[in-house]
Amino acid sequence: MANYTTDCRHIRLVTERTVEHFLQRLFLRDVPVRGLCLVSPFINTMEGSRFTLTHLSEKIRRERIPTYVVTRTPVEPWQEEAMVILAKNEWVEVRYNNSVHAKVYVTAATPESESFALFGSGNLTGRSIETNLEVGMLIVAQGQGRPLVEELYYWANNRLRILEESKLHQPIRAKRRKL
Repeated sequence: MANYTTDCRHIRLVTERTVEHFLQRLFLRDVPVRGLCLVSPFINTMEGSRFTLTHLSEKIRRERIPTYVVTRTPVEPWQEEAMVILAKNEWVEVRYNNSVHAKVYVTAATPESESFALFGSGNLTGRSIETNLEVGMLIVAQGQGRPLVEELYYWANNRLRILEESKLHQPIRAKRRKL
């Protein structure tokens, strides 16, 4: 079973390359993004994948997308390499929380109906995209999906980020644009 679409057009169960589905939607849809939340215990450069962390960072910089990352403190060289890529981007905030196990990715777009989220088992790593067996729910902010996307964005951006355990490692350094 590859992907299963429910009767609801705003929710889709993804059983293959879950994180790539999120990234593909982010890269291929031409809508203004007002915020991005990436929650993943493990992040690597995703080299060899269709969308690498460098590609993502370039998009964030080019489009001036305030991006909030919550991950675990890097302990492996591949994690540190990913953090170096993110550290170079003035539009990225990084917080370390070693209790994070959730994998949640949310794009807040304009118009809001173009916002979407993915939650599931996939880390923001090449292995998660290329070889691991993962499952996730992709939700579009339309119909009944809208409050779900809003709640996931709120949880990632306004609850998880402000926890005492979510230690600020790197703030956003760019001047924010007016929306």
